[in-house]
Amino acid sequence: MAQTAGPPLEDRTSSADATGRIAWCAFNDATTHSLEELGASFQQLEDAVGTASATGLLLRTCHRVEWYEAEPATVATAPLPIRLTRRITGHEAAVARLARIAAGTMSLILGEQFVFQQVHAAFDRLPADHPLRPVGAEALLLASQARRRFDLRARLDYRDLVRTLLGASAARPSNLVVVGGGMLAQAVAHELGDDRRVFVLTRSPKKLRRRLRAGAAGTTVLRITELRDIGGFDLVLATTGLTPQYRDHIARLVDATERGLVVDLCAIPVLRGRPNYQHLHHPAVTALIEDGNQPAVEAARAASTWIENHYGGRS
Repeated sequence: MAQTAGPPLEDRTSSADATGRIAWCAFNDATTHSLEELGASFQQLEDAVGTASATGLLLRTCHRVEWYEAEPATVATAPLPIRLTRRITGHEAAVARLARIAAGTMSLILGEQFVFQQVHAAFDRLPADHPLRPVGAEALLLASQARRRFDLRARLDYRDLVRTLLGASAARPSNLVVVGGGMLAQAVAHELGDDRRVFVLTRSPKKLRRRLRAGAAGTTVLRITELRDIGGFDLVLATTGLTPQYRDHIARLVDATERGLVVDLCAIPVLRGRPNYQHLHHPAVTALIEDGNQPAVEAARAASTWIENHYGGRS
């Protein structure tokens, strides 16, 4: 998911100015479904129609699918092609949950920055008069305050994780191929483009070329069908909406004889049973994440409690 233009929502208003309220929130996350089950639902959402709502908001990240409905609630269920199994009611409880998510206290990597930007982008896409836009400002402001107050930040974020996993290669190829056009793919390309040539493969190369910062001048942006013989390469998968045709293109990259290591950051494994292939949820990778999380555990716990206490612990 790409970053949106314009100032952050919390700079446009404050919680004191907010007039929107949440009636209820329904969700599926790692407490209700396995990570693979969550990932399997994402394709259904990619193909869904009718998810725009004058009173509701869909929030989807790597580890959750959530629907927020404004007061007064005008629909009984979220208009989604999947069933959301858990519900919380009331503005304070829902905003506290949203703020904890945005702060990174509920992320696989504690304190990671991308989830804040994903929450921001979800609200920023709403029309200016949507009743939930002020709610985004309220939750993001609270999340920002909690992150600063408790110095909550990832000690091993996604970019560091990819660098660590790829760095295990004895002889790294001179090229890196990143599949995806969102902010995670951009961050990986920027982080790892200092010592090798990077190719970013995306559905909308023109849009991404405009978006990339000057620091990524050594990055080549192409459609996945435009990549030609480049020699040896490591591969990072950071994309969503894997149609069968797109999956076939990725499979050819994964199975290429000149391919080195594969790091798969997709919600569910794109492919299985390949050598030198590591998915985000592989036990060895999750163990690495758990070790990296240790310095942030206390800060995440304190930030979560502080956010809950902001609303009298009713979340």
